[in-house]
Amino acid sequence: MKKALKEADIDEVQTLYRNPWFSVQKASIDLGEAQRRDFYAVHHDRPAVGIVAMQEEKILLIKQYRYLIDRVVWAIPSGGVDPDETPLCAARRELVEESGYRAKHLRELIRYHPSYGSSDQLFITFLATDLEFVGMEEDQDEVMDTGWFSLDAIRQMIASGDMPDGLSLVPLLLLLADPTR
Repeated sequence: MKKALKEADIDEVQTLYRNPWFSVQKASIDLGEAQRRDFYAVHHDRPAVGIVAMQEEKILLIKQYRYLIDRVVWAIPSGGVDPDETPLCAARRELVEESGYRAKHLRELIRYHPSYGSSDQLFITFLATDLEFVGMEEDQDEVMDTGWFSLDAIRQMIASGDMPDGLSLVPLLLLLADPTR
C-alpha cells in the first residue's frame, strides 16, 4: 500500500526555470522504504480569474487570438491577479480592461485547479451582474471584439469545439447545468 504524502515528505524543491508568469519546479519526495521520486511541475505564484458577465440572460464573451493554440476564440474575460491584489479586485479590473463593462455585483462561482497533475495553477471564477458600459481602454490590445451570447449559442459553441479553454468552459458548463446559480 502506498503511503499518503504530506507536506513533510517533500525533501527539496528546486526552481529549474522562472519567468514573470510561472516557474518550473522539481520536487524530490520521500515515499518511504528508501523510495524517492522526482516530480516536475509548473508553479504559479498567483491565481487567475475569469468573469462570467451576465445580463438579460446573455453572456458577454471576448474574442482573442491565442498564440499557443494558433486560433481566434471566444472566451470569458480573464487575467492574472496582481501582487497585493485580491481575486475579487482582479476580477473587477479585468472585466473593465477586457470588455469595458463594470459590474455592480460580483460573486464567486467556482475555484479549481485545471491541471493538477502538472501545475498548481488556481482558477477563480466570478459571476458579474448589473453591468454598466464604461468604455474600453484606448491602449488595450488583447481583445479583438466583444459580443453577447445566449446560453443556447454558448452551448453550441462548446459542442462544436469553438470554445476550447477550461477557464471559460468550467463556469459556463456550471451555469448551463443550473442557470439559477
